[in-house]
Amino acid sequence: MSNENKGMRRIAGAWGTLHWDGEAVFEVEECSADIEVERGDVMVGIDVDSKMTGLKGSGSFKVQHVYTRGVKKLLDAYKKGHDPRSVLSLALNDPDAVGGQRERVNLGNVWFNKFQVAGFTKPEIVGREFEFGFTPTDSDIAEGIY
Repeated sequence: MSNENKGMRRIAGAWGTLHWDGEAVFEVEECSADIEVERGDVMVGIDVDSKMTGLKGSGSFKVQHVYTRGVKKLLDAYKKGHDPRSVLSLALNDPDAVGGQRERVNLGNVWFNKFQVAGFTKPEIVGREFEFGFTPTDSDIAEGIY
């Protein structure tokens, strides 16, 4: 039996990375990006069918607090009245992936909806969460595991 369907081929999040505008976010703990298909009802005879009317991208990532740079970058732009846009690149580079391949998704036109400027809970490790939106048509699966 080949190794193609063995447990070692399952991708582990430990090998995940996140780059924000080309800069590695080393302290990332978790990230996700989702596309929601918006639909409207369409009558076909007596059936209620569905028609895609739009796409909406959203996601979030959590980091352990090591650096202030991301928060400062956003806060400085907002204080000047700018609506900054970014590119996020999420990659999974598990060495046991089939054929040594990796998966990388680039999200373009990313805006931030919510982020924590400051806070802590004693005696826990401080973390921050960033919630964002993006336009799905500005996204791409740059590399895949096939």
